[in-house]
Amino acid sequence: MLVAIPSRVYFRIKIFDFNFAFSFAHAQTLEGITSFLENDKHIILWDIEGCILEECKEALRSVQKKHDLSDIFIVSDAERSFRGFCYTQVNFKTYLKILLDTDYVDPLFLDYTWRRKKATLRVSNKKNRPKQKLVDVLKSYSVPFPDEVEKVIYDTGIDKRGMSIILGGE
Repeated sequence: MLVAIPSRVYFRIKIFDFNFAFSFAHAQTLEGITSFLENDKHIILWDIEGCILEECKEALRSVQKKHDLSDIFIVSDAERSFRGFCYTQVNFKTYLKILLDTDYVDPLFLDYTWRRKKATLRVSNKKNRPKQKLVDVLKSYSVPFPDEVEKVIYDTGIDKRGMSIILGGE
């Protein structure tokens, strides 16, 4: 009998009031940039999921107008998956407000941004996906790409979903 093992497995063991959690995942190394700049400001990065291009553009146009944002560049490498880049510089509180005002933002992206106090958005290509392509530019006014943007290399799972194994507790 063959058993398919998912490429990501989460384990959680609860013993009395203690949780022990760990995971195994088939990982890939990606290159990205963060929102944080040396002047303590942030550029605006979005990870948008679960919508078509027109819905993505509508969501970004709405916050662009509401927050007087510069040009927004939209890239994609998969159906219903987009990344947005805007080089307007804002403080972290304003950045979070912009993300919360934007429909279709990936909840994990929002959570990681909140917890890390900066966003990370990939610029390299994922395994098993085509090269990212520029799919639209929402024009407003031009702001140059900041020189001091933080570049990062990080590991992430190839698949976002996997199997959870929970032992003990509820």
